[in-house]
Amino acid sequence: MRLLAALGILVSSLLTGSTPALAFYNCTEPTAPSCASRYGSFDDEWEFDRCKREMKNYQSDVETFIACNNSANEQSISDYSDAVKKFNRRAGN
Repeated sequence: MRLLAALGILVSSLLTGSTPALAFYNCTEPTAPSCASRYGSFDDEWEFDRCKREMKNYQSDVETFIACNNSANEQSISDYSDAVKKFNRRAGN
């Protein structure tokens, strides 16, 4: 019974993304630049260009974050699959 509970916790943590594998990847969600959400139009071209550069950097950071999480998720699934195979081998299945 405890084994089933432990496996349930593992599956739950895989689904919520709170696994040690994610800690290894250290995927940090980027924050949108504040210039994007200010009220009113841009004061001048310099301010517009600066904010546009910040938005491009933000886009790159988001893409990196997504790729990092995908890699971490794939690793977590692989780790889980390996653990299940080892468990089944030990259980004689």
